[in-house]
Amino acid sequence: MTGFLTRLGTWVDTWDGRAKMARFSKGWPATNRSGIKFYRTADVQYRYLEAGAGQTIIFTADPPMTLEVYDALVECFSKRFRVIVVELPAMGFSATRPGFGFGFTETSDDLALFIRNVCGNDNIFAFSCAASLSGLDIAARMPELASHLCFIQGGDPEAFNRWKTGRDPKGILARPVLGQLIMKRMAPARMPQWYRLSVGRGELIDHFCDCAKQSFGNGAMWSLASAYQIYMKHKGALPAPTQPILSVWGGADRSHPRENVHSLATVYDDVSYVTFDDLGHTPELEDPHRVFEAIAEFVGI
Repeated sequence: MTGFLTRLGTWVDTWDGRAKMARFSKGWPATNRSGIKFYRTADVQYRYLEAGAGQTIIFTADPPMTLEVYDALVECFSKRFRVIVVELPAMGFSATRPGFGFGFTETSDDLALFIRNVCGNDNIFAFSCAASLSGLDIAARMPELASHLCFIQGGDPEAFNRWKTGRDPKGILARPVLGQLIMKRMAPARMPQWYRLSVGRGELIDHFCDCAKQSFGNGAMWSLASAYQIYMKHKGALPAPTQPILSVWGGADRSHPRENVHSLATVYDDVSYVTFDDLGHTPELEDPHRVFEAIAEFVGI
């Protein structure tokens, strides 16, 4: 019964995926700014933004953030890098096939296919939050795809178990179907609360909220319940990647417990780290120039 309810929950988030793919690729999500592109695998139509030239650095948009808040970051990083910012499956405007399962390996393998075919080899992974789990997995299993790992508010599976407990103490989002339905209903109201909790530079909250209101008004997705229930159920340590790791942390982020700060350094050897005490959950958006300097120094550019 539990398996049936879990699958039913994913259908709540994905049932109209094919219609969304057609609508997103031609409407507002495709036309509201330059540089937006789409790439389709068998399971996902990824929406991404590309700018600049040089070594490729890949940022994963951290929902409810969508590409619409990445302008300053792209302007900063594209002076030295080829910048790719991609929205994750069933997040933002990256629609999936109906019934996409949100499994950890399923998600990582599909994201790796996007990376291989759009970005090529020897990329810098600048993955945010829970996407760092896929970054670790992909880098270890397919090392040719990554030269450096720069994870932002990243961690190991145990760190995200702690994070889930803190963000969903009553286990509502963890309940199949109910979690998806409540998330769809509450997402607009939840966004301002999330930004107040997670953003360090308070003067940016209104900008983030305005962008989110416009994106979600045009159909953006935030399939957090499915990610909680399936993707983040991964247990045990992930294989150690051979690439150098930089842990970037915004110290003003109140969404993560203290134990999660640079937890990658407690799991893997030779992890460099940098903390920005005044920035929050998305330091790369709150002050892209300082994060650029940290990453450029780490990769030796």
